[in-house]
Order: sequence, then C-alpha cells, then structure tokens
Amino acid sequence: MDAISNRSLKARVGALAVSLVMATAIATPALAFADGTTSQSTDVIIQSVTPDPDGDNLSFSVPTQIPFVAKADGTMLAPSADTLKIQNKSVFPIHVVNMAVTEQSPFKLVADVTTGTAANAFQFTVNGLQAAASVDTSVNAAWNIGYANSANDKISLDITDAKIARVTADISTPQKAATITWTVASGAAQ
Repeated sequence: MDAISNRSLKARVGALAVSLVMATAIATPALAFADGTTSQSTDVIIQSVTPDPDGDNLSFSVPTQIPFVAKADGTMLAPSADTLKIQNKSVFPIHVVNMAVTEQSPFKLVADVTTGTAANAFQFTVNGLQAAASVDTSVNAAWNIGYANSANDKISLDITDAKIARVTADISTPQKAATITWTVASGAAQ
C-alpha cells in the first residue's frame, strides 16, 4: 500500500468515527457533553383492567338474597343494613355504577304501589334510591367502595319504603319477586 492510499484510508476511518459519534449524540438526547449532570423523567402508569364477563378483573361480593316479610297492611320488612353489604375484594377502590332490578312474574316492580291496578305490585328503595329496571349510580359518591381490607371496603344496603299491594300470588312460602344486578367499575365517583 502506498502512502497516499494509507492516508486516504485513515481519513475515511476518521470520518466514519466522527460520523458515528455525531449519530450517537443525535440519537441519544440524554447524552451530556458538558460538565455536570442532566436528567429526564419517565411516567409509570398503572390501570385496572376493564371488567370482563368472567369477572376476573374486579372482585366483590353481594348478598345472595334480600328476603322480605310482608305484613298484613302491605308493608314489608327487610334485614338490617348491617347484614346486607356489598364488599370490595379488589386491591383498588370500586364504585357501583348501576343497580338493575328485574322483576319475576307474577310480581310487578312499581314506583308506588298505591297507584295503578297491577296485581302483586311491590316497591322498595336501596340507600334512598327507588328500585327500578335501571338506576344510574355512576356519579353518586355514596356508592364508592374502598380497596379490600380498608376501613371502607364495603357499603351497607339500607332497604326502606318496601311495600306490596294487590297480592294474588301464594306468598305463604318464599317466592322470587326480582333479581338485582349490581354493576361495578374500578375507581370512584367524583
């Protein structure tokens, strides 16, 4: 190899080295060329998974039954709020976003048993909300439930204003009158 070729090769290698250093500096914004230090931040994000139909993402329990006892005047008695609870079993807070009551024939869920003529009409409220086909609780902070094993990991269900009228069904033995479906989401109402 002659001296000219050797100088040309050294110049090319030098240019390549300078190009690599410049490319690295441009591609690495955190690389500091001055004295001292510099820093940048990275956010760490955690989110609960949207509930799936199998219920694997949110864990909570609800009463298996709310038994009513009908008195002769049509008022109905329910268990105390101390015994009826929705409990969060998830490590993050949850919120009841909907209470849906589906009546079971021959019973008829109504807003007021004193109006209308429907047989086996019944009514009740849960925590002050009138039971209905769909009750939106999504913005009601009273339905927030803290994370599992916290001081507020459950809410009591206070059943009031329970009445039945124009009974034609045989209620001398327990009869299913309705099903309540509780829908929850992670987080809390604001």
